[in-house]
This record gives sequence, structure tokens and C-alpha cells, in this order.
Amino acid sequence: MTILPTLQSAFEQKRALKVISGLQNFDRANVAAVVKAAELGGATFVDIAADADLIRMVKELTHYPCASLRWNRNSS
Repeated sequence: MTILPTLQSAFEQKRALKVISGLQNFDRANVAAVVKAAELGGATFVDIAADADLIRMVKELTHYPCASLRWNRNSS
């Protein structure tokens, strides 16, 4: 698995922090608020619901890589 150098460094230094917006949270305004707060708070990465529109939004809002563990079956 390929890992970004910034994430690798955070793990090596035991300073990684993942913020979870909610695996079933598809509320765009809420996810945006969580992502912005996570960035301001110094989180390493953010976990969001697997929804193409949310992923695009987060990529526009921040530099974070997107991680997601649950696919929204309604978005396909």
C-alpha cells in the first residue's frame, strides 16, 4: 500500500490523528464543518462517508486525503 509521506511521518512520530465525520453522515454542511474544524485543529486526516459528491467537496475544501469505510449504495 502506498502512503503519503506526511501520513507516514505522522505515524512514525506517533502523532497521527484521524477525525471521523460519521460513516453515515451525508449532510454536506455538517461534513464541511467537521473537515474545516479538523484542519484547524491539526488532524492528520479525516474519514468521511463514501459518497462521490462528499469526496469532491472535501477535496475542494482541504488538502486531506479522503478515507472512507462505507459505500453509500444510493450514490451509484
